[in-house]
Amino acid sequence: MLPRFSRASFAVFALGFSVTMLLGDRTGLPLSLRPSELLAGREWWTPVTALLREPEGLGMLTLLWTLIVQWVMGSRLAQFWGATRYLIMVLVAGLVGHAAVIGLAAAMPAAAGLVYSGTGPLDTAAIVAFAWVFADEPIELGSADLPTVRVAAVLAPITIGFPMLVAAVAGIPIGSAWPTLVPGIVAAGIATLFVQPWRKREKSGKVGRDNRRGPSHLRVVRTVDDLLN
Repeated sequence: MLPRFSRASFAVFALGFSVTMLLGDRTGLPLSLRPSELLAGREWWTPVTALLREPEGLGMLTLLWTLIVQWVMGSRLAQFWGATRYLIMVLVAGLVGHAAVIGLAAAMPAAAGLVYSGTGPLDTAAIVAFAWVFADEPIELGSADLPTVRVAAVLAPITIGFPMLVAAVAGIPIGSAWPTLVPGIVAAGIATLFVQPWRKREKSGKVGRDNRRGPSHLRVVRTVDDLLN
């Protein structure tokens, strides 16, 4: 049974859809992250806009993937944490992922010449955080209950590896396109660090000592008349 689509996770999908479909084809408005341009002092806004602009060629496929991830997993996290905390988590994870690739590009010219875009880092953060928080709760798929950690172990690598598929479609050799994996990998690490204080802990089953003041039980006192009757 699908959860209710939360406003926060729907906003992630809606922004990605709007930026990709309405602004993505405007040649005079660069939205994808090109580290070579950023390091030259241009296109300083692209670390943010690149998180909402799906790559060319596979944009509809990645948008559909984002819809599924944000609906099934993002909504549960947003309901568990609240909209603000969820949005902070995915946005910080995505931005740190792009910051990492910019730092890599400063040391490696090959990484600086690539183009980075897509909601993949946001989706990866949602998947990894979902696996940590709801690790003890299975995912219902029809009549089967699938372990959450195993589902995340399959979905996260697919999401991280989408840029490699985009690069293959664009004719970029795999050996040269590996830096495109960095934003997703770093986003997964940031999500792991972020969720630790708020992991869902189950009760141990032990009954603790009651420190509340006052009697812990009621005592029935029989009077003399009760005993005579």
